[in-house]
Amino acid sequence: MPVRGSTRGVAMGSFDVIARAFENIAAVAEWRIVGALVAAGVVAMAILQVIKELTPIRRAFQRQWVGRWIAARCEDFNKNPGVQSIGAGGAETDLIDLATGGDDRAFFDLAAEQLIAQMNAAAQAALDYPGKHRDLLAMISEGVEVADIEAVLAYVPRAEESPPQEYLDARNRVGNRIQRNLDGMQISLSSRWQFWMQGAALLITVIIIEVAIVGAGSATFGAMVLGVPIGIVGGYIAPVARDLVAALRSLRGA
Repeated sequence: MPVRGSTRGVAMGSFDVIARAFENIAAVAEWRIVGALVAAGVVAMAILQVIKELTPIRRAFQRQWVGRWIAARCEDFNKNPGVQSIGAGGAETDLIDLATGGDDRAFFDLAAEQLIAQMNAAAQAALDYPGKHRDLLAMISEGVEVADIEAVLAYVPRAEESPPQEYLDARNRVGNRIQRNLDGMQISLSSRWQFWMQGAALLITVIIIEVAIVGAGSATFGAMVLGVPIGIVGGYIAPVARDLVAALRSLRGA
């Protein structure tokens, strides 16, 4: 019984410390808990937004991710027997040239949806002149039958002559495969970026809560431990706050 009472007293003391930390964050006594979580989430969202806009973190992340994506598809294509190998470096350079005129910073700074849209535009340009963009076309349509990509690459348009049906069918299959590859890429890229941003939001919010606990004046071990799950809960508010800000901006623009 004395042990239980002692443990309960420590727990209650820890909760008191966290309650005072909430007051420091929210500065609204009637809404201490909710206000603290909202305040921590909003601050985390603002910090993340500043990091994304003022640092090259998105560019670096997408450069690495897209580079791995291109390299993996070039490697898979080169495994086909009897094909002329393609290079990831040439395919990436060609892609950036057709997508943003060779400006790699502009290309990798784009949001995932815009980046994929520019890749799609580059792929369509490559389809119009396949002989000049072999590595890019073979890479971005990887997974299609090799015979189809070879038929597209081998076709040479002639004046006043309609393309043969075999070429048109092969081009359609290549184009459809490009669309599916880019759809999958957008889903994967967006998911991975959101995963890291959510993780960063959780970490930042936990740090904010812990700093507030220290600022409350009684940074006991129990209070610091309890601050972690509370900070995690607050971290989930950061994306909500971001979406609310985006909605308000769109309404103001409308």
